Amino acid sequence: ESCSCSGGYTCSLESDQLIDLIFGISSELSCAELCYPNPECEYYSWYTPDSPSLKTTCALLKSCSARTGSNTVISGPSDCLDTDIIESEYPLCFTVGYTWIEDLSKAVANVTSPYDCQSLCNADPDCASFTWFDTLSSPYPEYCEFYPSEVSTPTTPCTNCLSGLAACTCSIENHGTCETDHDLVIDILQDVVTEVQCQDMCARNDNCNWYVWYSDQGDRLQMTCFLLESCINTMDCEGCYSGPDNCEDINTVTLPSQCHNYQVLDSFTRNINIPGGSINGLCDGSSNTRCCDQVESSIVPSDWSGAAYYRFSGAAGNQMAEATPVYRKCGTDYGGYMLGGHPSLGEGEVVRTGYFDANGTPYSKTVNITVTNCLDFYVYYLVDAPACNLGYCGV
Repeated sequence: ESCSCSGGYTCSLESDQLIDLIFGISSELSCAELCYPNPECEYYSWYTPDSPSLKTTCALLKSCSARTGSNTVISGPSDCLDTDIIESEYPLCFTVGYTWIEDLSKAVANVTSPYDCQSLCNADPDCASFTWFDTLSSPYPEYCEFYPSEVSTPTTPCTNCLSGLAACTCSIENHGTCETDHDLVIDILQDVVTEVQCQDMCARNDNCNWYVWYSDQGDRLQMTCFLLESCINTMDCEGCYSGPDNCEDINTVTLPSQCHNYQVLDSFTRNINIPGGSINGLCDGSSNTRCCDQVESSIVPSDWSGAAYYRFSGAAGNQMAEATPVYRKCGTDYGGYMLGGHPSLGEGEVVRTGYFDANGTPYSKTVNITVTNCLDFYVYYLVDAPACNLGYCGV
């Protein structure tokens, strides 16, 4: 097992950093034990048997510079109780040694890393921030606490703990990522395993304000981090993530064009609380009691103009319905809803399936809906309903 505060990364082996290379070391623990009693040794790197070079080798180091993510090398500090060292071990989006006094919403035992704790928090819709207690904590080692709302920087001291928000990054994925124009590039770093590592490298560089990280699915490069002075132009890049060096001012995130250019669905008729089939004159001023989201229909709602990006607002609600029943609701017969959930900011534009509720079962035809998180609202690319009387529902 890994030591409680080590991780998968390498440190520079430059001569001014390297104390000694010791070959034939079979475990990380043995390497750590060689570092601890050496007064010069602040860090160690253990090269696993799977490492392409220096297999089963232990590097004793004065410090850890030029840190790079690795799947075959494990590095860590000499002393997991030294807070100054531990703070440099984790990204700047984590706060070491502090938690909150607010009531927690949930706690999970046997969580072996702060990254796992953060992932669990991010997956829980009621969790906005977390505190993780490491293997040395007492009486609750490897313990993950969830907090229900985003609060200020943690100020209550705790031992062997660290805290953070549900997500370190606030990036855009695939569409609207920053262009990696050479005039704006400060540095290009390879073998960067996670986006958080890329963001942290940017945060630790005084000249870096934005980053672009190419994941293992990047369409031009893979596992590569660009540090940028600024983000002026954007590009489409599959498998790419782009964001600011920190998320304190989330409004600096570059949003895709559809977040600025969209139609508004604001008619009260499409709100889930408006019945279909019982109110006269809903969409044509006559005795008709239903509406239909087809631009050529005689009973089209006033806010519908055919295929386009739309935002739900006002009396219509603030987002599209995600659940049934919506039969004979939203001012129509077969109310439209979406399955698959709304995306986080980092997911970019996602494709979901739209259904129409035919009294407890889906209508025979579905539609594809693209959804974009625009920080404070969502936009949806919607097309004409496949028949009448069908319409999209807001909540």
